[in-house]
Amino acid sequence: MRHKFISIQYLRGLAAMLVLASHALLYPLTGPHLGYSRLGWLGVILFFVISGFIMVVVTGEGRFSPLDFLRRRFIRIVPMYWGATLLAAALALVAPHLFKTTVYDTGQLLLSLLFVPFYNPVSGGIHPLYKLGWTLNYEVFFYLCFAVLAFLGAKARVVGLTAAFSLLAVLGALFQPQPAIPQFYTSFMPLAFCAGAWLGLGTLRGQVAALPRAGIWIALALGAAGLGEGFAVDRAGLLEDGLAFTGFVVFASALVLLAVRLERSLPRVTLLGRIGDASYSIYLVHIYEVAVLAGLAFMLLNPADLVADYSVAVVSIAGGTIAGLVVYRFVEQPVLRAANAIFGRRRPVKAAEAPAE
Repeated sequence: MRHKFISIQYLRGLAAMLVLASHALLYPLTGPHLGYSRLGWLGVILFFVISGFIMVVVTGEGRFSPLDFLRRRFIRIVPMYWGATLLAAALALVAPHLFKTTVYDTGQLLLSLLFVPFYNPVSGGIHPLYKLGWTLNYEVFFYLCFAVLAFLGAKARVVGLTAAFSLLAVLGALFQPQPAIPQFYTSFMPLAFCAGAWLGLGTLRGQVAALPRAGIWIALALGAAGLGEGFAVDRAGLLEDGLAFTGFVVFASALVLLAVRLERSLPRVTLLGRIGDASYSIYLVHIYEVAVLAGLAFMLLNPADLVADYSVAVVSIAGGTIAGLVVYRFVEQPVLRAANAIFGRRRPVKAAEAPAE
């Protein structure tokens, strides 16, 4: 399927904006704020659901070449992420005072570039040197697992991924592993990819497009309930709570379902489409913009003043969006062209005709 869903681009933009808004709101705070943190976590979960959806839709019903799939994924995410990581490492080395939770370490840098999870004592979690990259570690894990099942048809791939990720999540809940790698990969987070993958399968087979009006209303109701539950659950201030995760996955899945179902009736808004196109750049660079702009603003304003906090947050959100659009235009697009010139193929790769389910 080669159709580009403009509605999914809108949702990609929304996911990036949620993460941006979360960091803009959190910046002036000295302590944790569960609601603001959950806002960014919701953005990540939405990204994961969208990713699962897109991978199933673009690979189609039949088999596909795993090497070509991974090559395309490498071109799409790795050069920009490596650039962001190397920039953070360089700044942490020459100007460490600019960071709160980033300290240069050669070993951590190498592990980060290789997408190997590790416990970061400075950030207090399983985070790469460039903290935002923890989501890319999950993305790469999903891509590798998806590529392993390339010899299967779409339904068998989705079933296999769901079974494998569910088993890992159960093992994680039962044994609570402490080392970084088993703890990271037995999380429930990859299940968000599975939710998106099922929606992708339903889209391939025309089931989402045929969803009746009653189904739209049910999806709206479930999505609203999931969103409320995700923010309402508070068990000792735990951010990545399993119940909250379930609610947010339901909400994100409802958004993707409704976006695809209502694709033809949605207005085409150029700005929203461009923000969606630039969502990866917005995600990667917004933290620099927030730190610089908000840092300068609060040299003049009082962080204890709520009006000042929200005003700076609004400006930071706008600035982060503009910064991402600029980086997309003048950095990401040229990088993609260069990577395609080096690693790309001259002819399209076709999936095998017969599905194996």
